[in-house]
Amino acid sequence: MTVTDVFETFKSQLELPDRRQKEAARIQEELRARIGKYLFVPRSFLSGSYARYTKIDPLVDIDVMLVRNEARVGVATDGSGILPRAALDQVAEAVRKAYSDSQAKLQSRSVNVRLPGIPFGFDLVPAWLRHPDGYWIPDTDFGSWLPADPDAHADLMTQANKRCDNKLKPLIKMVKHWSRNNHDLIRSFHIELICNDIFARQGHAIPSYQFAVAKVLVSLPQYIGQAMSDPIYGSSRVDRQLSSEEFQRLHARVMCDGQNAVDALALENAGENVAAVDKWKHIFLRGFPR
Repeated sequence: MTVTDVFETFKSQLELPDRRQKEAARIQEELRARIGKYLFVPRSFLSGSYARYTKIDPLVDIDVMLVRNEARVGVATDGSGILPRAALDQVAEAVRKAYSDSQAKLQSRSVNVRLPGIPFGFDLVPAWLRHPDGYWIPDTDFGSWLPADPDAHADLMTQANKRCDNKLKPLIKMVKHWSRNNHDLIRSFHIELICNDIFARQGHAIPSYQFAVAKVLVSLPQYIGQAMSDPIYGSSRVDRQLSSEEFQRLHARVMCDGQNAVDALALENAGENVAAVDKWKHIFLRGFPR
């Protein structure tokens, strides 16, 4: 089996079955219906990496937008509007009333919900239709409302994937798998934007997945610790702000694995496929096939 064959197997392993996509969609609709008895939610939809088809297991934080209004609005400047923390509290309270045995955890922009017997976890994001487009979502870290447009994000990644001959999204899943096993310090959407930026500079050419993963790992040092803004509105950061200790740990790992990836490509070019695959297994740590 060649290294390319192993990466094709890896790609297949990271793909989520259609039945799980449908099940998650069904459960979020049931969530909205039950929560809707205690909170006005005229519409909800799956968003984030799940909706962009770049999600990997475990599915413990599927983003669900809970649309709280029916007409587009601006942000109130007279103190009359709801505060970000109150918006999250309302969602958490509605969840507890709808599911007495649920686990609801407040996060900076969402409420993570786990339900007994359900194999998924959901990040419920209260959202208000924004004038003239997109949505307003809460950010309790800064006590403010952020503009967000998940539909525009999805379209951005769909078009980028097409330009890369439909290889960008599988690559993104591989890099997310690596990140999750190596300190898990890079946000999911940040990884997507980094991969897109790297291969946009490469003319969108992805000759092989092993080359692409190596290219990302070698390029990551120039992105780590650098601010990256939302590509639609530019008003919020998509990167995680790292502490000095986190930066050093991640940077050291990236430098090491970048060199290991280069070595793996050299072994493959020399016809030493088994040694190359072993090197990749060392890079990904877990979940990489032989």
